[in-house]
Amino acid sequence: MRSRAICIAIFLALSGPAFAAQPPLPANSACTRTPHARAHQRTAETIAAHRAMKQACAADEATYCASVPRGCGQEKQCMMAHQAQLSASCTSARQNLRAARHHA
Repeated sequence: MRSRAICIAIFLALSGPAFAAQPPLPANSACTRTPHARAHQRTAETIAAHRAMKQACAADEATYCASVPRGCGQEKQCMMAHQAQLSASCTSARQNLRAARHHA
């Protein structure tokens, strides 16, 4: 029992700097969602539509969201903020993805 407590104390002491080095997440970050936040089902159709959307929107993402950190849904939030400026192909691909998710 005592050796287990010592091991836990050592682990916490060694892992503390690693956790401290990570930047804090913003309060409205998508990372604060629960693991079951995804409401849509991943099917072959939705996966293909998502890949097509990523390809069609790559230039727009590079133009408007290049400085946005990756992960936690921040790219999606940035793209939604620039929705009016997105290219026609990106807008169409986003609509196709929504339709594929609706059918799933």
